[in-house]
Amino acid sequence: MESEDFSDSNSSDDDGENDLALELIAQLREKINENPYLYDNHTEIIKLLKSSGELEKLREARENMSKYFPLTAELWLDWIKDEIRMIEDDFKDRDNIYQLFSRAVQDYQSVPLWLEYVQFAIGGMKDDGGISKMRKIFEEAITVVGLHVTQGSMVWDAYRETENAVLAGLLPAPGSIPTPEQEESFNVQNQRVSSLFKRQLAVPLLDMEQTYSEYKDWNGGDLDIYTEESYQKSLAHLEKLKPFEDSLVTAESPYWEEYQTYINFELKGDDPSRIQCIFERSITENCLNPEAWLKYTKYLDSKLKIKSVILPVYERAVRNCPWSCLLWQRYLLALERHNESGNKLKDVTAKALTSGFTLASEYSTIWSTYIDYLRRQINWSEDHTEQLELFRETIEKALENLTEYFGNDGDENGMMRQYWAVIEGKMCKNMTRAREIWNEIMGLGYGNQANMWLEYYKLERAYGDNKHCRKLLQKALNSVTDWPESITQAYINFEREEGTLEDYDVAVGRCEAQLDRLTDRKAKAAEKEEVATQQKKQVRNEKKAQKKFEKKTPKKEVMTPPEKPAKKSPNNKRKLEEPNSTTSSISKQDKADDFRVPPPPGYKGEPPPNKKQKTEEETTTEGVKHDPSKDDRTVFVSNLNFDINEDGIKEIFCKCGEISEIRLVKNFHGKSKGYAYVEFIDELPVTKALELDRQPVHNRPMYVSRCEDRGGGKKKAEFRFSTDLEKNKLFIKNLPFTCTKDALTTIFSQHGKLKDVRIITYRSGQPKGLAYVEYESEEDAKQAVLKTDGLQIGDHHIEVAISNPPARKQPVIKRDEFIPSLGGGKKESETRGKARTQIALLPRAVQKVPVPKKPTRPSASATASKNGGSGDSSAPPTAMSNSDFRNMLLKK
Repeated sequence: MESEDFSDSNSSDDDGENDLALELIAQLREKINENPYLYDNHTEIIKLLKSSGELEKLREARENMSKYFPLTAELWLDWIKDEIRMIEDDFKDRDNIYQLFSRAVQDYQSVPLWLEYVQFAIGGMKDDGGISKMRKIFEEAITVVGLHVTQGSMVWDAYRETENAVLAGLLPAPGSIPTPEQEESFNVQNQRVSSLFKRQLAVPLLDMEQTYSEYKDWNGGDLDIYTEESYQKSLAHLEKLKPFEDSLVTAESPYWEEYQTYINFELKGDDPSRIQCIFERSITENCLNPEAWLKYTKYLDSKLKIKSVILPVYERAVRNCPWSCLLWQRYLLALERHNESGNKLKDVTAKALTSGFTLASEYSTIWSTYIDYLRRQINWSEDHTEQLELFRETIEKALENLTEYFGNDGDENGMMRQYWAVIEGKMCKNMTRAREIWNEIMGLGYGNQANMWLEYYKLERAYGDNKHCRKLLQKALNSVTDWPESITQAYINFEREEGTLEDYDVAVGRCEAQLDRLTDRKAKAAEKEEVATQQKKQVRNEKKAQKKFEKKTPKKEVMTPPEKPAKKSPNNKRKLEEPNSTTSSISKQDKADDFRVPPPPGYKGEPPPNKKQKTEEETTTEGVKHDPSKDDRTVFVSNLNFDINEDGIKEIFCKCGEISEIRLVKNFHGKSKGYAYVEFIDELPVTKALELDRQPVHNRPMYVSRCEDRGGGKKKAEFRFSTDLEKNKLFIKNLPFTCTKDALTTIFSQHGKLKDVRIITYRSGQPKGLAYVEYESEEDAKQAVLKTDGLQIGDHHIEVAISNPPARKQPVIKRDEFIPSLGGGKKESETRGKARTQIALLPRAVQKVPVPKKPTRPSASATASKNGGSGDSSAPPTAMSNSDFRNMLLKK
């Protein structure tokens, strides 16, 4: 009874588990239907179906996964083994297994999978044509993986063992005489085995020495010269490959860097079979790396150019990396290059557009590639109505699709519409439709950009008429805000070439009026910006002043009441009378209270003991002494990066001439101070070295000057650039900090021949947003100002003007001039002096007050003086009241 209850409980548990598994399978199937590109959902449902025993649904799930993803060798082997268990001894069933194997070996290169494939073929040798099928599969195997240096020998050995078994079956029975047919079959098979040995020895494989020994034993003697030479050559090549194989063994998956080195080595050998083999090995480990597929397909496109090889690789590439737009684009081009049908390209384009790109530019690239294909299919010399309508429908569909998902950003800068307008105007002679397309482009927000109007004008000028050109330029003149000078120039040139004098005068008048209006707007905008900048600067200065005031203002300390001073003794009074009693009291107070009392004004004594006095040796450059006799062949280099050493400096200046010595100035820690002396063997290299002044070195401008002794009242080095008006030089400001010298050269070289371009930087190398551009001609500089002032670079509108630095004002100090102090008095400008409002900051507690002498017994004269008689009136009184002391201090 208990056993029956136990069995019932087990069956109920199994039913519960099955219901849960079926529920999970249903959920996974719904997820796959919603998004079939989630890899884990496929593997999970296959696992659940296999455990539940649903073989038909399992086969369906595997087929569904193989549509979207290439399967690994493990998944294929698992699938094939399940199928092998279900087949009977039926030719059709075996044929299905052959088809599965054929599909499996196309996804990834796998030696174990090929071994299972040939093993299955060996099992079918008894069938009709089984031996021929077996040999065909073995030949495919050694072609694909027979060059695998570490695992290829396994396939070769299996092939030879199989043929040896066939050879053993052809041996005549002992004691019997073979027929001529038997002898011929035996000789053919024997030759086949010998040929396999020779072919294997010609391939550099691991353990090929063992194969060589086996062949000698099998052959019963020495080998022929050709086989020996081939073996030695392969053995030598194997030695070259072993370092690459060893690096793969010691590295970690996916071995990307190691495979790149290996591939580059094989590319030098230019053996297509070996190159394909190493590429396939790399792809197996890096199947999700688009760069690996791009490099592989690039080699196939440029070198092999075999359709049956290239297209399957592209098919595998986009299945492994469907998110790579570049792979899809190159796949479409390869299909067109190898004359695939239009339906095939249409299907591939549809798959690409549903593969899940993230950027609008990626979708636009796929659409543009397919549209280019359709345009190339139009034969303009024949009836092309159908092809042209397909082209138009496709480009309209593309624009609708891009606009739906990305808005106006879908067709960036209207490039696809511009392309369409060119086709309509140039090829179809339909300028009406081309103008409609361009009006759509301008309506998308590009109406204020000069380059867009110039592109429109270029098309109208080439395929339109003068009437529409004039209208277009007039409309552009009133719309463009970023570079109006280009429109005015185009408008005036057009009327000069095509219009009458009246038309030309009208154009000049309109252009000048428009430029004046824009100049006024810029001036007002600049004025507003200047006001805003000044306000921000004022607020910033106020904040800085407030912070500085708060930092300098000391916090009030809670003072503890002083202890009652001890009764003064005669010894204390005697100490107060000593000349350095103030200093002694200050130092004592410092020690007691750890508070430094400042010395009285005008006090001249020894410097504070804690302030380190630099010795003569420390004030000079540490470890570097200047030799004035070598100044004529020495340059002084400053503002160097602190990381640069003597070798780095030598590498920079060795191009100027032979260097005698480099003296890098260092501190007492041995670290660079950022400047050095470079001494040459003669004076000639100095001129070349000075040309390196302000050259960026490690992102800092390096300053190079002549080595001169600036002491002894010698004149300071003059500024190396002109400070006067230079009509051929432009001053540019409000540049983006990311703007480079090459970018400025590209922009300004369009308006004339450049002589020099110089970007102004801080000493740290950071740009200031300023630059100088020097032309060889003054006329070119004037034209460049007109065409580039206000030009937008990035988010900045640059300001361009002829270089005319303002004169530097020198401060004039008069000898008799007094500068009012903060206290309202005056203090002299030349000498420090002592202002009337200056007060002593010495605390009263340490002020030196006159101490009355010890009173003595009054003499007769003193008594007489006191009583009004004659005596010495200068003798101090025995005691002074507070009133007497105040009168004495105020000299009353």
